Amino acid sequence: MRQLRDDTHLILDGEVRVYRRERSKRWQASFSVDGHTIRVSTGKRDLTEAKECARDTYLEYKFRHKNDLPIVTKKFSDVARLAIVDMRKQVDAGLGKKVYRDYIVCIERYLIPFFGAQYVTSINYEKIQQ
Repeated sequence: MRQLRDDTHLILDGEVRVYRRERSKRWQASFSVDGHTIRVSTGKRDLTEAKECARDTYLEYKFRHKNDLPIVTKKFSDVARLAIVDMRKQVDAGLGKKVYRDYIVCIERYLIPFFGAQYVTSINYEKIQQ
């Protein structure tokens, strides 16, 4: 096991590390969810507040993982794949509309190849027109 620095604090039974980077006055948090290592700034200078913020952030990421939401990225391809999975579940259960099959084909064939690597927040009207 890796040796922790003196200013590193473990919370939630060692699931979350709260530490300070060199030349920084704010605390950072690091944890792993579904094989992804997440590193975030708590934005706090006080250790107690930083631990609380780190705990809340960790629980938010665990909630995302539990509910099949994107953990790390907000790229179009990841969000589109979640929509496809949801539509397939509905179609297989007999609850979805028949047009969902066409939507899935369109998303996989046209939208993911074009928008796939772009962040959802960066897609605007001009990109849609392209």
